[in-house]
Amino acid sequence: MNKVLLSIATVALAGSTMAQSPQLSFGADIGLPLGDFGDVASLIIGPSVGFELPVGDNLGVTAQVGYDFVSIKSDFKDFFDKYSMIPFQAGLKYYFTEQQMGAYGHAQIGIHSSSVTTPEIDLGIVKVPSETSTSTNMSWAIGAGYMMEKLDIGLRYNSISPDSDVDGATASSYIGLRVAYLLPLGN
Repeated sequence: MNKVLLSIATVALAGSTMAQSPQLSFGADIGLPLGDFGDVASLIIGPSVGFELPVGDNLGVTAQVGYDFVSIKSDFKDFFDKYSMIPFQAGLKYYFTEQQMGAYGHAQIGIHSSSVTTPEIDLGIVKVPSETSTSTNMSWAIGAGYMMEKLDIGLRYNSISPDSDVDGATASSYIGLRVAYLLPLGN
């Protein structure tokens, strides 16, 4: 009797995990910098790729990577020529109704790798060359969204830890919107 119940449970579990498949998503990210970050930058925009693996009835394991262009405010154009970020975060997505459909909550943790280029400065006698500096900092995000058959729309609060070697540095944060096209893998 125990073997029969175990067999039925195994078939039921396999059926529930097979009902949904892993999926890729290709999207566009738009961000609004906040706080000190918002004093320097006005907009974040770029492409992103995501992956989701369903586990259980209402849970998905996620990973996302993007390439974001950061628009610098005109008051800071003398100090920053180019600014970009590569966010890579993994997390969990919890669906409130059914797996890979409807409203969900999402939490992520990972890194943001930033690249900042300063412009060349001509002091008349001497030219200070353009310089690019990079940093990689821990980041986290929390948000919510809505998934349809072929579209995922998510809104999140993202926080990037400050550089530990800069005295008085604060975390950079932004509100991000991601709209993505879904591509199921399998089934």
